[in-house]
Amino acid sequence: MEVLAKGLNVLGIDDHMVVLEGYHSIFRLLDYDQELNFTKANDCKSGYEIIESRKANPFDIAIVDYSIPDFPEKQLYTGQDMALLLRQTMPACKIIMMTMHKEMEIMSGILNSIKPEGFINKSDCNTDELADGFKTVLTNNTYYSKTISTYLKRIEKGNLLDDVDIKIIMLLSKGIKNKNLSKYIPLSDSAIEKRKYKAKKILDVTGDDEALIAEARKQGYM
Repeated sequence: MEVLAKGLNVLGIDDHMVVLEGYHSIFRLLDYDQELNFTKANDCKSGYEIIESRKANPFDIAIVDYSIPDFPEKQLYTGQDMALLLRQTMPACKIIMMTMHKEMEIMSGILNSIKPEGFINKSDCNTDELADGFKTVLTNNTYYSKTISTYLKRIEKGNLLDDVDIKIIMLLSKGIKNKNLSKYIPLSDSAIEKRKYKAKKILDVTGDDEALIAEARKQGYM
């Protein structure tokens, strides 16, 4: 890895200090020939102030959690907004997005607007896997955890539920009976059944409606 004269400058943004300490510890254990400078922020406000103060000495890598306290005064509401700020202010900074969310809207928003070098769902990784992810990004490669990779593969194959499919499953999850679904969706009963069958194939579900609901929730559609 190329050695930077000013050391490795890392920014961590997360509202849980124990998580930031964990990231700091992982970087301390990684094998690289640079002095480590790890800066912590716990919300959008402190992150903004740090980024603004470091324009002349930009960060090399930033680990940004999606769900952090906002800073409405600067229209910064999520970690995604912070990552966009980093892209604009420090375009060479590598960004690793962290989240517990599996909703398609959030994942696609981050992938399309940020194009992060790393994107990790926290439920996918233990400490060793996090270390592998950080090291992968540090060596100028891209690291996406299992949830993100699976989502991208579904897009490539065209195996995604559309809005009508999701609405059907949402209605079922609210206790609406199959015979009454056509009251909420302008489709015939047979068309709705065909969509349910297609949704089960896409999600690889062989069980009943409850299994379909559970899998759709698991995969971030709900």
